[in-house]
Amino acid sequence: MCCLSSAAIAANTPIEHTAPPYWWANMQHPDLQVMLHGKNIAHYQVKLSSVDVQLKSVTTLDNPNYVFIDLDISQAKAQKFDFVFSQNGKKQFSHSYELKQRQTPAPQGLSPADVIYLLMPDRFANGNPKNDVVSTMQETWLQRDSLIARHGGDLQGIIDHLDYLDNLGITALWLNPVLTNDQPKWSYHGYAATDHYQIDPRFGDIELYRNLSQKAHQKGIKMVKDVIFNHVGDQHWFIKDLPSATWIHQFPKFTKTTYMTSTLMDPYASQHDKSVLLDGWFDKHMPDLNQHNQYVQNYLIQNCIWWTEVAQLDAFRLDTYAYSDPDFLVLWSERLTKEYPTLGLFGETWVQGEPIQAYFHGNTNIHKNFNATMHGLTDFQLYYAINAALNENFGWETGVSRLYYTLVKDYLYTDATHNVTFLDNHDLSRYYSVIGEDIEKYKIGMGFLLTMRGIPCIYYGTEILMKNFANPDGLVRLDFAGGWQGDSANKFEAKGRTPQEQTAFAFVQQLLQWRQNKTVIHSGKLMQFIPEKGVYTYFRYNDKETIMVMLNPSNEAVSIATDKFVERTQNYQKATDILTQQTFDLSKSITVPAKGILIMELR
Repeated sequence: MCCLSSAAIAANTPIEHTAPPYWWANMQHPDLQVMLHGKNIAHYQVKLSSVDVQLKSVTTLDNPNYVFIDLDISQAKAQKFDFVFSQNGKKQFSHSYELKQRQTPAPQGLSPADVIYLLMPDRFANGNPKNDVVSTMQETWLQRDSLIARHGGDLQGIIDHLDYLDNLGITALWLNPVLTNDQPKWSYHGYAATDHYQIDPRFGDIELYRNLSQKAHQKGIKMVKDVIFNHVGDQHWFIKDLPSATWIHQFPKFTKTTYMTSTLMDPYASQHDKSVLLDGWFDKHMPDLNQHNQYVQNYLIQNCIWWTEVAQLDAFRLDTYAYSDPDFLVLWSERLTKEYPTLGLFGETWVQGEPIQAYFHGNTNIHKNFNATMHGLTDFQLYYAINAALNENFGWETGVSRLYYTLVKDYLYTDATHNVTFLDNHDLSRYYSVIGEDIEKYKIGMGFLLTMRGIPCIYYGTEILMKNFANPDGLVRLDFAGGWQGDSANKFEAKGRTPQEQTAFAFVQQLLQWRQNKTVIHSGKLMQFIPEKGVYTYFRYNDKETIMVMLNPSNEAVSIATDKFVERTQNYQKATDILTQQTFDLSKSITVPAKGILIMELR
């Protein structure tokens, strides 16, 4: 929802929406395009009251309820000015606009030194029960035992538990989308925006979002915003009153995307298949935005810049990255990188196969027609591999061999160290369930995640063994117990966890806190060895330190001779496991426990 500002009401303006609502002086990009929406405003002439803001053009499209005003702000100072609307030379009304003074520090970006925590705001913690239901919105159904209804989690709940994340060892926070989703149902997940410039009031407001960012930064936790360019909710105000027929992709009858991203690099693909992939709708209630439309392009790009300034963001995660128009993605990344050279960017690539995933990586050499300078990708290929390692018997291409072969293909990326790695997320079955609720296998996967190359991401509750399979999705998006008043147990505290949950939490916390100061894990090189007897061994090393990791998912202990590792161990005599403090003689064989992992500092 969006209401008229007090200034708009005072001026008796018909303007209902202004995008962006305000802007800043001294931006890198000299141009600003303001989209105004109001009844028949295209029938007026527009002038400015400012001296140093230059009016370049005023454009109208199919719908008379929109005007697009292009401004040159290269010489403009921070100020308030008016858009003056007139007919036949007589002023009819004015609409106030503001260029603010920039105060936002440079984004911190993301690096392999970070550990991201992904959470779904509606399901994490309810800090303000008063905003659980907003009567003016379409969905007023609150029911915690429903998988599809709102549960009441909000931004205040996240603020209230920043200490929990800090103590765990988290350095970056990724929220599933928090923009207004004023849909009649299924609005809790946030992926069907109905207003790009408002926080959903059931989560809070812009000031509270800014407050969350400030408090997170005070604790050394970076802010990652989840953005969706491919689609919006069908109740979005500009969908209900389309600026033009080409604002979205439209077909004679409903056409859903194929989800087959391989079409983009298929040398034999039909144009029909490419069109349906990129232009088909994600779902019936999620219209597909047309990023070929220059006004859609500006709208989306400026929105990202606006939120970066407003909320001091450090990075963006781009949802359904592969379904957006490739040319637009290049333009978007160029504009944001120019404005914020240190801003982190990573895209969701839920695809099959390393070559398909690597296609979307920035600055890669495997293709010439698409380079969105994307820093990293969600590394689904490594996710598939660790699942195979923990659930398949060892073989030439199975079990831990999948880890080896997956990492072999890192040559496809310019820099795989900025890929975001994970064991589960909001769309996938919970890690603990996938491995058969085996606490020892749990430790192997978590140990691998936090010592392997990449930027690790932990899905909320994985650290306390939350479980379930994604059938339906709501089962992997349950509430974090203790986040609501009256919960029978509080998993945010040790006394509220079961012994097994506390074992998992303590294990993850130990690894995270150890990892925080380990430059060798953050930026050290990686060397892997061909798996032997079902044991996978790799090293993280730099000029000052070497870490040796051995993992064995099998049901039997395995002894591995150390002579083949001499190129990494020749300067060392002993290896001490950081988890148990057990010390091994590197001149002798090392026995890796059944369903065990050794993370050893070489001395």
